[in-house]
This record gives sequence, structure tokens and C-alpha cells, in this order.
Amino acid sequence: MEDPIFEAKKELINWIREMDDLEKIQELLDLKNSENQNSIVAETQAEYAIKDDFDERFAKGISGDELLQRVYAHIESLPWKK
Repeated sequence: MEDPIFEAKKELINWIREMDDLEKIQELLDLKNSENQNSIVAETQAEYAIKDDFDERFAKGISGDELLQRVYAHIESLPWKK
């Protein structure tokens, strides 16, 4: 049993191949283009939904040497049992 979506697409393709009405073909092209524009706009809006300031935060971060100093200082400050 074939996929119903595949069958519907085949039927539409055959119908379009046999179509000679230029106005109907233009309507289909307009529909196709409006669908593409809507998805492009939606993707663009989603892209800016959350501002990613990783580079700014990374530039303000600490250096590797400072990280090591902090780690060593923290380890030394732990209450080790002797």
C-alpha cells in the first residue's frame, strides 16, 4: 500500500501536466510563492527570537591563568582532613 501523500502528489502532478489554463497555473504559482515567503519570514523571525551574546560574554570572561589560580585557591581553601 502506497503512502496517501505520495498518491495525492502524483494526482496533482498529472492534473497540472494536463492543465492549459494560464490563469489557473498562475494561481498555483502564486500559492507556491506565498507558501515559500511565509516559511522564510517565519524562519527569519525565529532566528532573532533569542539574542545570542556568547561572543560578548566570552570576551568578558576570565583567562586560563586566572581560572587555574581560582581553582588552586579553591582547592587550598577546602577543609581537608589530615
